[in-house]
Amino acid sequence: MCAIFGILGQDEEIVRKSLHLMLHRGRDFQKIEKNKNAVFGFNRLAIENIDKNLQPLKLNDKLFIFNGEIYNYKGLIKEYNLNAGSEIETIAALWENFGVNFVKKLDGMFAIAIYDKKLYLFRDEFGKKPLFFTKNAFSSDIKPLVEITGKKINFKALSEYLAYNSSLAPNTIYEGIYKLPAGCYFDGEIKRWHDFERKVINITKDIAVTKTEELLKKSIEKRFMGEVEIGSLLSGGVDSSLIVALSSQIKKIDTFSVGYEGFENYDERKYAKEVAEYLGIRNYDVTLSKKDFFDSFDNVLDAMGEPISDSSFFAAFALAKSIPLKVVFSGEGSDELFLGYRRYEEYLGFFNAFLPNKKWLKKYLERHPEDIKEWEIFRRFFAGEPVFRGINETFFQRQINKVLKKNAFEIEYKRFLKGWGSFDFTYFDLRVWIGEVLLMKLDKMFMANTIEARSPFLDKNLVNFVFSMPEDLRGSKKWIIKEIAKKYLPANIVNRRKKGFAVPFYEWLKEENELKRIIDINRTSKIFNEEYLKEIIKTGHKRYKQHIWSLYLFSRWYEKEFL
Repeated sequence: MCAIFGILGQDEEIVRKSLHLMLHRGRDFQKIEKNKNAVFGFNRLAIENIDKNLQPLKLNDKLFIFNGEIYNYKGLIKEYNLNAGSEIETIAALWENFGVNFVKKLDGMFAIAIYDKKLYLFRDEFGKKPLFFTKNAFSSDIKPLVEITGKKINFKALSEYLAYNSSLAPNTIYEGIYKLPAGCYFDGEIKRWHDFERKVINITKDIAVTKTEELLKKSIEKRFMGEVEIGSLLSGGVDSSLIVALSSQIKKIDTFSVGYEGFENYDERKYAKEVAEYLGIRNYDVTLSKKDFFDSFDNVLDAMGEPISDSSFFAAFALAKSIPLKVVFSGEGSDELFLGYRRYEEYLGFFNAFLPNKKWLKKYLERHPEDIKEWEIFRRFFAGEPVFRGINETFFQRQINKVLKKNAFEIEYKRFLKGWGSFDFTYFDLRVWIGEVLLMKLDKMFMANTIEARSPFLDKNLVNFVFSMPEDLRGSKKWIIKEIAKKYLPANIVNRRKKGFAVPFYEWLKEENELKRIIDINRTSKIFNEEYLKEIIKTGHKRYKQHIWSLYLFSRWYEKEFL
């Protein structure tokens, strides 16, 4: 929806410069407001209450500002008889009534800052809207804060990046700059205001399907909020197709797809076209070429702010450039909520596995180490350690230690495990894969093109319902979603194998002899173990495809920011 920035003190010029760096997040309106202790600034992408430009809001020397959407603000005004007519006025009125607990009343996606005797920061349950901060400033984007703090790599964050494709909140890749974790607030220290809970209810399969459909429909309906036209991303997979099908019952919307010429294994546009024709809607598609991929590299890195090694950022950026709307829907969250990834099935197998010779096998593995993920997974199992540590885990700890040598840090993964069986998969990936990677892709790549992306599957009411399901009823392979989709989509779309939003990056890097760039840049940075880099590059996609992408993207980022 917009960009927010604030700084303690009276330096309006820093606020002005920072807002200029974030014009891509909103060009409709700009305003700066201050009190005796702080200055807040705002760039607006007007979606709701287009004619009202109220932010930052100043009331009795208190400052209020937020980025995002509060879907239930009109209901809150009515429920609590608030003297308010907009989202920011609702936030201010709730603050006066409930203090920090006001945030628990909100249903939406948001990053909020309030100055009331001191600075308070709040972030939504999923982390849909970014919020970075230092000891005396906050921002929607990391770039303005880098201008204040300078650049120094946080090696703990680099270890996290290698493990999970991104730094993990509260760390960022820069020392002295932090990001507020999802579901937390900051009042001088980070505190949690929300966490997902697991309270199992006794329901039947029919109720599970019916209730999921009902909640998904309500989620989509509330996300039509706004005074602008809304479209949707469409891959042709069951998740985005179901979002579009249910949306079309409310209003026919245009859809947008991306593909790659000459790489049919990655290209899903024919399925998107089939869905659009079936639903009677218009679908527009773009082609991401190798030239587009390399030409856009610096722009994508700028939009990322810090390195995030998911190649689909480039497809998202290319797609966003072609969309003439302010709001789009996206299908993120379904795979994690309903265990759609094939690898979840593999991890599920360890729950009931029994081997009487685990100690002997553990010793055997330790005597015969292999630098592959499968070896590490079995080592964990035989050692009695948690096997699952995130669907997007790339470098495991021994590899991190090997590639970073003296700069390696232990990955603190246990905070994302609850002891909930297969629901640990969902909780972990909501916090890490979705929160730190997928949602940042939606925010950063689409807001770089002044578009807001909304994710109906990531609705707190729907997610809470999923967490309440019995283990065996929730099951796997997205059977609940497919059961719903049968009513709205062709059978071949419902049942086709998942491809994912992949980009043929490895083929393009090989064709352009770009892999040597990892070695060349490292000879200047001296961050990584060169011999291990050579081993990874030589073995290539057979074992290290995602490792190579993580190293290449970091190298390009380092080259851009430090060389």
